[in-house]
Amino acid sequence: MAVLAAAMEAQGLSVWWDSNIDGGVEFSRVIERELKEAKNVVVAWSEASVDSHWVRDEAEYARQAQKLLPITLDGIPPPMGFRQIHAIDFSEWEGAEDAAPLQMLLHSLGDEKTPPSPVASGIPAPAPLHDPRSKKPSIAVLPFAVMSADPEMEFLVDGLTEDLITALSTNRHLAVAARTSVFAYKDKSVDIRDVGRALNVRYVVEGSVRAMGERARVSAQFIEAESGAHIWANKYDLELKEFTAAPDEVVEKITASIGAQLIWAEADRAERTDEFDLGSWELIQKASAAIGRSAGSRATMLECVAQLNRAIELEPDSGLAHALLSWFYNAAITNSVFVDDEFPTFLENAKKHLRIARDLVGNDYLCLMWIGATESYGGMNEQSLKTLRKVLDRNPANAEAWFHISQTYAFMGRYDEARQAITRATELAPEAGFGLQHGWYRGVVEYLAGNYEEALPLVLNQVVNFPEYGIANSCAALLSAIAGDEESAHKYMRRLKKHNPQMTVKRLALLILNQKDQEKAKREHTLMQKIWDDAGEPGESD
Repeated sequence: MAVLAAAMEAQGLSVWWDSNIDGGVEFSRVIERELKEAKNVVVAWSEASVDSHWVRDEAEYARQAQKLLPITLDGIPPPMGFRQIHAIDFSEWEGAEDAAPLQMLLHSLGDEKTPPSPVASGIPAPAPLHDPRSKKPSIAVLPFAVMSADPEMEFLVDGLTEDLITALSTNRHLAVAARTSVFAYKDKSVDIRDVGRALNVRYVVEGSVRAMGERARVSAQFIEAESGAHIWANKYDLELKEFTAAPDEVVEKITASIGAQLIWAEADRAERTDEFDLGSWELIQKASAAIGRSAGSRATMLECVAQLNRAIELEPDSGLAHALLSWFYNAAITNSVFVDDEFPTFLENAKKHLRIARDLVGNDYLCLMWIGATESYGGMNEQSLKTLRKVLDRNPANAEAWFHISQTYAFMGRYDEARQAITRATELAPEAGFGLQHGWYRGVVEYLAGNYEEALPLVLNQVVNFPEYGIANSCAALLSAIAGDEESAHKYMRRLKKHNPQMTVKRLALLILNQKDQEKAKREHTLMQKIWDDAGEPGESD
């Protein structure tokens, strides 16, 4: 707070905070007097302050007096009751006077040095586009349009916009434009490209709410600001009383879909960038997108490992890069895409980068999600469950965390919870991100649960989509044999051998034996060995 106070004073503002209280005075009276005299009250939320009754009392006074300007010091959202006003994220601010968080705060305080919104002021000259070298993508949520004459509906829709801003702001890797900036566009017809330049953002979310008798339709679009091209759009129909009583479900679905689409949008942007100009963030996004768009082939795994090692060279303290790299090394082991002399190195690197990520994670919940996913692959199921639950407690709309925790539950033998988790991931974000892998993960859950008939079509669909994926072919061979279709079992096993010559039955045991029912696992391992021996070597038709 001392650094922030000094930065504000350097801009010519008069700043008072509780370090200025003289000894021997009754501090509550002094604070009350200063709150009354202040033009604006900046409330700094943090993991400690959200539980402070003093801070909540001060924030409530400031809100009622219409003086409240909230910020978050560590990315944590304000407590319930204070989320209607967007909190500016200072979690990555390092004291620079020209940094976006401080500039947003100064503009909200009415500092004349900060240029006003072009729409609000009528100034036509736009600001420069978001610096393409920045690792952090930026996004603006424009006020959703109200397609109703009911004034109560306008209040609810404004609340929906604010809730979307708050929910997206929980991702510390995403810079979200402040409420004060985006609401300058309320009830205005604008060109998204102009908005992108004016607010200095890479992406824009816009939408509308239409009342249709007893029902409401919420439409949302996720748009690339520079080109104005639509990346994603969807509509949600629900009972009007359901929307007015609890719009949280719509907020969760929209933010989850945007989060999933953002992975691919950033990866596509990286693909259009010269390889030598890629930063750590872009390299991480390319690797993240590869998980959803491809599957566990050796070539894909090794390419992603190389990208993440390069990302760490560029940014050694990136906990996210270390966590994702550990996941890839663990995935390479679990998916048996290593040759003999690589196993010790892969295992050591998986452990090393997980250890580094844990040291660096801080309040980075995206990093924490990958740590939890890695712990699951590494057989640390109890720890994985604890880690991923922490992520979901912070953001229940994190479809990727639900996706990963489904496997943790499955490997622990908690199959009903595994099904519920993958269902929740699909409800929140059925497309982009890891959406293409949801059916495969559900198939693995049913296989581990012993529901072979339900698992088979889901696994076969994965083989159709990713014919070179060794583990999927091995599961297809096993399930086909259990169903009595030996011809198909041999076909899938020959395909596995063709595209994954490094695989052996011993290595496949890393997946087969990693399940709760060890007697079932041993029977399946014995059957897998028989299929392997009987299938023969692959031919041209395989």
